[in-house]
This record gives sequence, structure tokens and C-alpha cells, in this order.
Amino acid sequence: MESFEFERQLVEQVGFALTTLQLRNFIVELEIGVNEDEQGVTQRIRFDVDIYLAGADSPNEDAIDQVLDYDFIRGRINDKVAGVRVNLLESLVADLLDTFLAQIEVVAAAVTATKLDVYSDSSEIGCRMMRLKPDYPRN
Repeated sequence: MESFEFERQLVEQVGFALTTLQLRNFIVELEIGVNEDEQGVTQRIRFDVDIYLAGADSPNEDAIDQVLDYDFIRGRINDKVAGVRVNLLESLVADLLDTFLAQIEVVAAAVTATKLDVYSDSSEIGCRMMRLKPDYPRN
């Protein structure tokens, strides 16, 4: 499902406007992969994240404590990859989704993790998962 369709269905289910926080092209190095040549080495992984919040209104005040700080997205990714070895992108992406959806303000999230250096040409491989908070009230 494309992001636009996910967002359309999300607005339909949630029943009101959305705000999307985005992180694009956040690259970290971590040890990841199941193949023998991926053991004991780090790879560059690019993260692209969309965090969906209920509503699209201006904050009560023009101050950072009135909104969910964008830095929390980078911080959660850094926390998840620090000193940890991961076999599958799917495991990492699903874990990040759980982490983002644990925030009370978040109603849905989409996470893409892309391996940048697997192939010698410019092609990339990755995993994208999108999820609505399971216990979020629907129309």
C-alpha cells in the first residue's frame, strides 16, 4: 500500500485531521544481516519515518513543550541500534513501530529501513511497515 492510501484510510478510520512528523535520510551504521558476509561488519542503514498525530491545529503556544519533539524520532532509533546486533530489517522496523506507537500522542507510524551498501550498483533493499495503533478508537 502506498503512503497516500495509508494516510487516506487512516484519516477515514480516525475521523479527523492528522499531523505528520517526518524524519528523512537518517543514516546510521549497525551490524545487521543473516548472511555470512554480514557477520562482524557494520552496514549503512537509512531510516525514513512518518509519525501520525491526531489533529492539525496550531499549538496553544509557539513553544517546543506544546508539541512532540522531532528529536525523539532520532533518539528512539539511536537507542534501538546502539550496541545491538540485528538479523532482520523486519525485526528492527517492527520494534521501532512498537516504540513509536507507545507514545500517547501517536495514532499511527510508518518506518522504512533501507540497506544502502548491499549491491555494487546503486540499487538498495529495504523494509517498510505502517501501522495504526491497535487500541486507537475508530469511527
